[in-house]
Amino acid sequence: MSIYASGPSVPEQTADMGDTSFTTKVVYGNSSSLMIATRPAGYHSRPHVHDCEQLNLLQSGELWVFVEDDAFHLAAGDFLRVPAGRIHWSWNKSGAECTLIEVHSPGLHADPLVERFAVGLHGTDETPAFLGSPANEFLPDDSAFDQSVAERKAG
Repeated sequence: MSIYASGPSVPEQTADMGDTSFTTKVVYGNSSSLMIATRPAGYHSRPHVHDCEQLNLLQSGELWVFVEDDAFHLAAGDFLRVPAGRIHWSWNKSGAECTLIEVHSPGLHADPLVERFAVGLHGTDETPAFLGSPANEFLPDDSAFDQSVAERKAG
């Protein structure tokens, strides 16, 4: 283990969300994880929630991100925070892929979407001491939450 990982040593994998997927690289420490997620054109995630704060930076492309009833159109260079416990999802309505950098605190390293390929950045003399191990919880299909309220704002 090391507190350093070269870019090529962090595997880029597919995070399969059932009806959609994206490619990603994930690293984590004790209190946060960093995900670089490339979402294809047309990508549309299901509404979900997790018990961690999420900070986003759209590195390239454009992306709609929805937080409960609010809609945010992100362009390259834009930032967005998703508070812990808030229902959120994203939709790449454009015809090109986009790349989103996400920081989660506590980290999402134990989430089934990424745990098999996430790379820990811990020193050889360090025992990992995680703040928590939140995971994505997707809303059931029969949920009373109506995502169309927010999506109508995306035009």
